[in-house]
Amino acid sequence: MERARLMRNLRTSKYKQPRYFVNQNGNEWEVVEFPTNDIVSTFYRKIDAELLSERLTKNKPFGDRPLPKFLKGNKHVDISE
Repeated sequence: MERARLMRNLRTSKYKQPRYFVNQNGNEWEVVEFPTNDIVSTFYRKIDAELLSERLTKNKPFGDRPLPKFLKGNKHVDISE
């Protein structure tokens, strides 16, 4: 018998849990959720954006699921490389 190869799907994906990072857009700092690339919130100070990012990363309010759309800003960031 051959050994079954591990398949990448939603359950075994390395991007299963959402991550949050800070992105500068002009004079504003945005907290962006990855892998959805949705803007969670916008701040004028980098410190405030980093605090929210750290708080959401440490205490995930919805577990392994991303934040609902009604709690996010209405913008979408395109970070394709």
